[in-house]
Amino acid sequence: MKRIFGAVIGVLALVGLEVWAQATTCPPGKYAVTFRYVPLPGETVRSVSLRGSFNNWGEWPMARQPDGSWAITVCLDPGEHQYKFFINGRWPRDMATERGGGPVDPEAHGYVDDGFGGRNAVRRVGLFLTGTWDFKVRLVPSPVLDRNRLTLKLPVHGFLLTSLTRMGWGGAFEEQGFELSGLVLGATELKAGMYFDPAAVKYKHTFVEVKPPLAGLALTAKAEHWAEGYLPDNRCPVPVTFRYIPAPGETVYSVNVAGSFDGWNPGDPATEMRYNPATGEWSVTLYLTPGGHQYKYVINGWWPFNMQTDHPVTGGPVDPDLGDWYLNYVEDGLGGKNAVRVVRDPCNLTNMVPVTFRYIPAAGETVTSVNVAGDFDGWNPNDAATAMTYDPVKGEWSVTLNLAPGPHQYKYVINGSWVGNMATDHPVTGGPVDPDAHGYYYENAVRLIRDPMPAYMRYSLALELGNLAATLRFEDCSCGIMFKDLTFTLKNVPFCCGLSFTGELLFTKAGFQHLKLSSDGLFNLCCGIAFGLDVEFGAAFKKVSPRFSWAGITGCLTVYGDVRVSGMAIQGLELYGWRIRCDLPTCGYIEVLTALNVAKIEEIFKADIFRDDEYEMVKLGFCGAGCCGGTWNLAVTAFFSPTGKIFGLKRMWIDAEFPILANLRAVLNVSPTLGEVYAGFVWNF
Repeated sequence: MKRIFGAVIGVLALVGLEVWAQATTCPPGKYAVTFRYVPLPGETVRSVSLRGSFNNWGEWPMARQPDGSWAITVCLDPGEHQYKFFINGRWPRDMATERGGGPVDPEAHGYVDDGFGGRNAVRRVGLFLTGTWDFKVRLVPSPVLDRNRLTLKLPVHGFLLTSLTRMGWGGAFEEQGFELSGLVLGATELKAGMYFDPAAVKYKHTFVEVKPPLAGLALTAKAEHWAEGYLPDNRCPVPVTFRYIPAPGETVYSVNVAGSFDGWNPGDPATEMRYNPATGEWSVTLYLTPGGHQYKYVINGWWPFNMQTDHPVTGGPVDPDLGDWYLNYVEDGLGGKNAVRVVRDPCNLTNMVPVTFRYIPAAGETVTSVNVAGDFDGWNPNDAATAMTYDPVKGEWSVTLNLAPGPHQYKYVINGSWVGNMATDHPVTGGPVDPDAHGYYYENAVRLIRDPMPAYMRYSLALELGNLAATLRFEDCSCGIMFKDLTFTLKNVPFCCGLSFTGELLFTKAGFQHLKLSSDGLFNLCCGIAFGLDVEFGAAFKKVSPRFSWAGITGCLTVYGDVRVSGMAIQGLELYGWRIRCDLPTCGYIEVLTALNVAKIEEIFKADIFRDDEYEMVKLGFCGAGCCGGTWNLAVTAFFSPTGKIFGLKRMWIDAEFPILANLRAVLNVSPTLGEVYAGFVWNF
């Protein structure tokens, strides 16, 4: 009887709580939302308050209910709201795991980073549409759309559906994506997405990511898939050996292989060959992505003009593994020849690959027939199997042939006449005849056909426990799951004298890649002056970055270079460049980037920074209070070169952002040296 009575009381308490929540009357346009905290068995709770983005993280006390829980019903606007419960005067670090290893609020719709190493909970209220519109157009010298990015967010049954639309230069429809995020099974975070190429009407990429709640352990599992034609560059690396054989009596003290895989860097330590006295040859093994790669050897600091014929002594092929077969060479754009390697994918050694050849007539051009003749059909201009057909919808001629992987050379035969030069002899435009050619050999076009990869999968497993984090990745290159890379990270680990450090260690299929170490407050001098240090030991470069801070000013000097080692002996130091940055109080800064080796600096930064013969960049940043509670930002960037005019100035950009309304910012980019003006806006709605 007591049990029945207790159950009835519990049910009545819950019903009463629901009636109380429903009885809360909100102004038009607002929704009544109830927040509850249910203590664990045996947990002593003296006070609970609700703090979130809706009350400027102030305190709204929650009331204890007859069932022992704590609750409050508040009126909220439609939208996504972040919050935490403030329990017994203490913030939970992570709202997803701080209640006995589980969620603090089981009714939360998701979690986001709180900016302090923890996570806030999220509630989505009502029906709303939010998003960001990032738009920019070039005004001078001629109007053209530069960028158009539209992100829309819509709640769907507690989940958040996101639409991502990307339009590029000239209004080209580049990508359309959809993402869904939320909680499943009460507390497991789910995020999934799918992306498409609207111009080609093709699927590109899919991913699914889950984060289950585990006490004290943050676990993230992710699976990704890419379709053929949209594969990532760093997939399925294959070991490829490059060799150079000196002629009798030839003196060789250095050989590098520079190519499309390393930014054509003649001094890249990662591509430097080593001499083997037993075989009498120089060699290096690189891990390259399957596909076509162009390269040249740099011998004693000298570039061969033609890799097919310019061995310094013999006058034959520079790479002994290619021979003088013409299919293995393409023009370098400077009158010489690059060597070509088409790296085969061991998981996809397919005999034949479908390859489409296209010809696009110019406006008003009369075309009655187009054939593609090449090494694959004995250069037959009348081969019925290589005759193109016309598509009036696309306005182009095309044919799809099954070819063996590797390099192929060919020409078009238009209206029965051979094209003279496939690079420059379009009958009307005078430009390239095949818009899809990969290169040219004298007057022939070249296609580098790789093995097809209809399905590429990547799997990631990330673990975080206290100061230690690890990420393990595998990939499926269509022949089973293989190891890709492993990253270990240590955060704020104490080592002595009150100091701590952060470190990262990366291994890939090719072995060790880098070790990064960072420490703040390494030396604390008088007057509030402190020094820190960042060091990176990489397989391809070394980086040292001393940092200082004083009275609101922080600065950093980063030196990029590498140590040349032969056996156990250090031969010398290669200096690639340096970067100096000073952050001023509020948000001003001064930054100088000097490149002694431009190709290597751009490889380190993973960006195209300099043009032509530029070698130095100086950037000044300014800011101030603007309207609507926002700030304005102004940056002036100057690039210098030996051929620059005033003080070596070659190029300058002035970039400005300033608020117009609370959620609307204007963007302006002006180059006085190039005569270009861009204008746009970023609207968060």
